[in-house]
Amino acid sequence: MFEAPLLVNRTGGSQSGGEFLSSFEVSQLKAATVSPLKIAAEGDMRRLLALVSFVLLGASSPQPPPSSGPAPIADFTKGLTAQRGMFTIWRKGGKLYIQVSKNQLDTDFIQSAEPASGLGGYGVAVGLGDVAWGRIMRFSRVDDKIVISWPNTSFVADGNPAAQSAIAESFAPSVAATAPVVAQDDKTGDMIFDASPFLGDIIDMQNYLRLVLKTDKNPGAAYKLDPDRSYFGPAKAFPENVVVEADETFASEQPQSETSVIVDNVPDARSVQIRIKYNIVQVPAAGSYMPRIADDRVGYFPDILLNYSSDKVTERQLRYILRWNIARHPMIYYIGNTVPVEYREPIRQALLTWNDAFAKIGFPNTVQVRDQPDDSGWDEDDIRYNVVHWLTQSNSGGYAEAGSVFDPRTGEIIKTSIVIDADLLNTFHLSGTDFAAPARTPLRGFAAEQAEYGAGAHASMAFGAWALSSMGSSPPGQAPPGYLDDFLRYVVLHESGHNWGLQHNFIASQAYSAAQLQSKAFTTQNGLSTSVMAYIPPNIWPKGTPNGAYWQTALGPYDYYAIHWGYATVPDAKTPELEIPTLRQWSSKWSDPTYRFASDEDVDWATGHAIDPRVSQWQLTGDNLSWCEAQMRIGRTLIDGLERRFSVPGETHDPQRIAFAYALRPYVICSGIASHYIGGEYLSRAHVGDPGAALPLVGVPRTESQRAFRILDTSLLDEQAWQLQPELLRSMVYTEWEIGQAPWQYNPPDRHDMPVATIIERLQEATLAYMFQPILLQRLDDASMKYKRGATMSLSDLFVWTYQAVYGDLRNGGVAKAAEIRRNLQQWYVRKLAQMILAPAAGTPYDAQSLSRANLVLLQDEVARAQHAKGLDTLTSAHLASLTAVAHQALSAQRMLAQRR
Repeated sequence: MFEAPLLVNRTGGSQSGGEFLSSFEVSQLKAATVSPLKIAAEGDMRRLLALVSFVLLGASSPQPPPSSGPAPIADFTKGLTAQRGMFTIWRKGGKLYIQVSKNQLDTDFIQSAEPASGLGGYGVAVGLGDVAWGRIMRFSRVDDKIVISWPNTSFVADGNPAAQSAIAESFAPSVAATAPVVAQDDKTGDMIFDASPFLGDIIDMQNYLRLVLKTDKNPGAAYKLDPDRSYFGPAKAFPENVVVEADETFASEQPQSETSVIVDNVPDARSVQIRIKYNIVQVPAAGSYMPRIADDRVGYFPDILLNYSSDKVTERQLRYILRWNIARHPMIYYIGNTVPVEYREPIRQALLTWNDAFAKIGFPNTVQVRDQPDDSGWDEDDIRYNVVHWLTQSNSGGYAEAGSVFDPRTGEIIKTSIVIDADLLNTFHLSGTDFAAPARTPLRGFAAEQAEYGAGAHASMAFGAWALSSMGSSPPGQAPPGYLDDFLRYVVLHESGHNWGLQHNFIASQAYSAAQLQSKAFTTQNGLSTSVMAYIPPNIWPKGTPNGAYWQTALGPYDYYAIHWGYATVPDAKTPELEIPTLRQWSSKWSDPTYRFASDEDVDWATGHAIDPRVSQWQLTGDNLSWCEAQMRIGRTLIDGLERRFSVPGETHDPQRIAFAYALRPYVICSGIASHYIGGEYLSRAHVGDPGAALPLVGVPRTESQRAFRILDTSLLDEQAWQLQPELLRSMVYTEWEIGQAPWQYNPPDRHDMPVATIIERLQEATLAYMFQPILLQRLDDASMKYKRGATMSLSDLFVWTYQAVYGDLRNGGVAKAAEIRRNLQQWYVRKLAQMILAPAAGTPYDAQSLSRANLVLLQDEVARAQHAKGLDTLTSAHLASLTAVAHQALSAQRMLAQRR
């Protein structure tokens, strides 16, 4: 039954108008022979309206044809307020509409997207550029729809029309969405379309959440976009860009108590709202920028295209560097009002430091820094503004990240940003990085790498602060004056270097000597490294040694060199190709340690791809093994002074626990650095004919590999390295509180004591696992083909040295006094040897399997002799029996062996 008035057209005119039926007319309609409810239930509202018209107006009344096509813009926008800019934005009925001109159809715009809100440190953060890199977007009209597409711009063929046609046929575009044209102006050709597609998950945030929250193990906890709880936030129109904010809700079907980890950071984790900012940007004017072709000897981020202009090429990759167009405008930074006042001056100084490099190539005052104005007309989303943001998160560990929007057709950077997390400067804050084994993770997205850098920088900073405190340079748990400001300057120098297009440079720390770094005058002028783009630790030396500046606050010589290479004008070169001869001459200095470059792929130790031990992170001097020995002495000094220096009457025991965690950092870092000399080779990027160029690969001398292994033995594998006072182990506890609902409220560890044995065992295992991965075993096996016998480390050396380091106490009777850490190391290694016989990892050389068998035979013999020693306790006897049982099982196994592929 109808209980509400019905809207119909009385006049037979335009159907856009109408009025409600009277109660009498409704009663007449109810009496109709055909039930209107039945018709409505069948879903045919047109029949219902026809019936209404028949009853009320008579069958003979003529009916107008239904209206079709977009409404006039003047009618559609009557009474609405426009946001005018590059596009005009309209809001109507809770929806968002975009007005474009006819000339803006089928033209290129740059579209980027990033979160404008985060999850408190769980994978999604404000300004996270890895979610969706900038790409070209186009709007095309097909009938009465706007097609929003991402054309494939990665393939080019300038000056070759036939190849351009082939590209158009071969490489399909992506259609993001279609949207109806709701209004148009027949005179101007302007049209308005529904922006609702931007409420869809265009950037695939659902999949990103799946990855960062690791919900594959619990699919029911996965998040999906809920359209009913998603809506438009603010939209902004500026002269050169338009920002559309979509407040999107992602929901999980699981109960709150079972939902993924972010339950700790939202009131009800069954749904989380993530604000996505879509930024549509006007491309730079044609002819205002000339791309520069990259060179592998100088570190710039590349914009990589495939070039089909000619078939007579050695490779089709066309690599343009990312860089700011300094000829068109300076880079003006705004320090956001979220940045604490006390940190604004160090940030300002760091940003302006880049002017030193640009002034040398004839572009003074290229960098300008301003405070965010107290002006309602100023908006950080305007593409013309480059902003430094300050974040607060619950579990980020402290990090900083650079962001850029660039033209993917040319590599021109058109907007930059820097975000800094508040925990970066907190010397008491601990994160998983502080306890973790060496960071040997595969290469990931740029934002993830930057987050790792920030966490590592924070841990290095905190280690330095606690170490200086232990040596009496500052009160317990406090940093010396100026230490934190200089650290912030270094971090901002590094991040703003990315804004200029510069990649990391992880060989830059090799050029200076220990004596130079211990000079205040030298480090103030030249920095601690040849580049701020390295991962640089604090420059701290053992007590009694002279000390230079703690942090790098000046550009290094490589930074000047790289800025010159990327930004200096090449005279008379009218095309990128004509610049190449001059650029090659400029970049021929790689063999000079001052100008060497090595980036992220050169520290991909996780897969064994990285090869050059000089390429390292969080290390200084050209002798990184001596540096490591000095840093581990500082760490030991910190450990030995914990009870004396950090036991303050009336205070808790937390400072001892925190200081011990940071004291382990040099052991974590240096176990990785030393292990890189195992099977390592020095790698040169120099080109044929460059001054001083050697062969691309030069073997690490065997004596240097021996030295590195000796450091691993004495500082990591040897039981004596971890003889700690029982009183200290019983003192390192945490302050107990009532457990909260979220980790940021209170998140106690599993154990009340510090799990020292577990931490050391994991570090030992990770280091040995790295050295025994197949690709390193292959390199050691292949060394006999490339170098004279004895010149470099051999595969046999690895097995002999490791066996002696792990099982040497079987011969001298020391095994009877072995403690937990030693026994666990021996148990792990016998199983590793057995695995290489019974189930070798793909690619394990046969020679490595043969040496594993020989080691197990030797182990059986030595264990048998050790078992006859007098005075063995029950645990030692059981330990020896277990070792020989594993060895015997591997040696006597009967199994069919397949051929290695």
